[in-house]
Amino acid sequence: MKKLLQYSLTAFFVSASLIAVAADADIKWTPIEKSVAEAKAANKKFILINLYTDWCGWCKKMEENTFSEPSVIEAMNKTFVSAKFNAETATPVEFNGKSYTFVKNGARGANQLAMDLGSVGGKLGYPTLVILDTNGNKLQAFPGFKDIETLTVILQYFESESYKKMDFQQYQSGQ
Repeated sequence: MKKLLQYSLTAFFVSASLIAVAADADIKWTPIEKSVAEAKAANKKFILINLYTDWCGWCKKMEENTFSEPSVIEAMNKTFVSAKFNAETATPVEFNGKSYTFVKNGARGANQLAMDLGSVGGKLGYPTLVILDTNGNKLQAFPGFKDIETLTVILQYFESESYKKMDFQQYQSGQ
């Protein structure tokens, strides 16, 4: 009976450990409307926003490959509040005390929030990763597909606070 109890307790703790590991097996995505409040409540330094569209092949590739990498998941969950935002959302969005609506532009269009956060050089492309501070202020946008290595460098750039001392190209080149 004593052995059975030991085996049962061991099985229980192993199961509990596996559930805890599985709980962190994915990036904890927060709705963009709640990201600033979540960053402050969780005492996180940054907010990472993944701007995507439903039709974007590179967005899907990044979701499947980059955002499924355990080291990326761990780094993002540790220091960042992460939010996904469909840039073509037609529904008005409340973010940081302001309402953003869809703006028609040619055959498509984008939500004004996506344009405000993700535009680089007056252009908005997908995917685009945007890093905000805890107050929702834009620090930098990174347009285009990011592989595991590149995203890891971006995350380290902010986590190490190197963004305060040098631009990303300098950091990436090791200067």
